[in-house]
Amino acid sequence: MNALRPRWEILARNPNHSIFQSFEWNHLAARTFAARQSPFVVMAESDSGVAIIPACVDNQQKRISLLGEELFDYRDILRAGDPILVERAWEVVVNFAAEYALGFGFHSLRVGEDATVWCGLPLLPFTSAPCAYAKDSPQSHPHLEVNFKRLSRLGVTREQYLGRDTQVLKHVYTLKAGEPGSLFRDPTRIFMLLSMTQSAGEDCEIFTLESGGTLIAALVTFRDKQWRRFYTTYFDRSWAKHSPGSTLLNLVMRESLSSGLDCDLMTGDQPYKRRMANHSVPLYRVSVCANELAESRANTVAA
Repeated sequence: MNALRPRWEILARNPNHSIFQSFEWNHLAARTFAARQSPFVVMAESDSGVAIIPACVDNQQKRISLLGEELFDYRDILRAGDPILVERAWEVVVNFAAEYALGFGFHSLRVGEDATVWCGLPLLPFTSAPCAYAKDSPQSHPHLEVNFKRLSRLGVTREQYLGRDTQVLKHVYTLKAGEPGSLFRDPTRIFMLLSMTQSAGEDCEIFTLESGGTLIAALVTFRDKQWRRFYTTYFDRSWAKHSPGSTLLNLVMRESLSSGLDCDLMTGDQPYKRRMANHSVPLYRVSVCANELAESRANTVAA
């Protein structure tokens, strides 16, 4: 992958791409999850452009997917110039899948101008990503502002950290691991998250509410071009009656929007996100079994 880095980093500057298309994070994912997702990155290049498919072979689900395991949102290809290069790169993926009877799939695809680049594969509704744009009027939640004043009177303080503060992050994700069905019961995922935050440096900001050494609420965010992406939320359920998680989220969102940053509440259409957002972006998944992928290849060859 290092040989692809110069071209990859140029492509990733496209404003339509997110931090999840960055070379650094994909390289981290390729190394961290290599035992469960073998990297299979394909690049096609000509004088008229370049295309990169950051693929991998998912050894557990017996299919080809895109790098990032369960930790990446908004996965997609990277390309510039002649769209036929995407087809050339995709042909390599399909041929490999046919040789080993593999399917193909990933989720959290944002559909924009490049909606047709997946070579006719069906896009299935997945969920949405609520968001708020700085140019629009933010949602007003006076009760959450009152909540913060109440929490302050109870001795709760608001703190802020950066991605290099690994002890804070380890504590946040250890607490997240205790939640039912949490992704972060897997130590490898926590290791990957810590690597991502270290890589982001000052672009990773952690906001917390704390009381006497107890973490009441936490919000792990990433700065990504004009966006602040709200990657992880946590709150102590023993403080639930004070709504500390929503209170912290409201504070950080209002400050972000006031400073001109758009806010992305990330994958998932939970009610608390909808209350905070003034827009929502539909997300899709791509999923085809080995037989369907082989059929699409046969139709392409016939054409």
